[in-house]
Amino acid sequence: MPREASAGGVVIRESAGHWEVAVIRPHGRALWALPKGHVDPGESPEQTASREVREETGLSVSLMAPLGEIRYVYQFRGQRIFKRVHFFLFRYQEGELGPLPGPRIEVDEVRWVPVVQLVPLLGYKGEKAVASRAVRWLRSQGLLPEAPSPASVAGKEGG
Repeated sequence: MPREASAGGVVIRESAGHWEVAVIRPHGRALWALPKGHVDPGESPEQTASREVREETGLSVSLMAPLGEIRYVYQFRGQRIFKRVHFFLFRYQEGELGPLPGPRIEVDEVRWVPVVQLVPLLGYKGEKAVASRAVRWLRSQGLLPEAPSPASVAGKEGG
């Protein structure tokens, strides 16, 4: 079975005291995803992820942490292909979301979303898992508040 490698990123920024994440709507799709693309010859997965983020969002980023990989099999022209996608957590450095120079054939729309909306918003199961890992890492570093426990949420409803 042929194999492919891709890499992508979860890009975060702090805006007005809240964390946001850059997401893309791939061309012709009605769902939201993380920026990602094929690893070119001679590139490391980290380099690919940074390049793809820049190409698909217009943002320059700095590496914060690896987020692991997702693996799946898909079919293309009747052939099954095994794919590995390496993901990394990046911090926004500079740039603007919006129209990029040249034809933008892979992405129809880009936007910042609040980090609390990221996991439910994403359309791919594997990317939801990656986004959850990113949120856990941010919490472990003290950058995001801990999620309320179900018991504390239930206690507030009755009050």
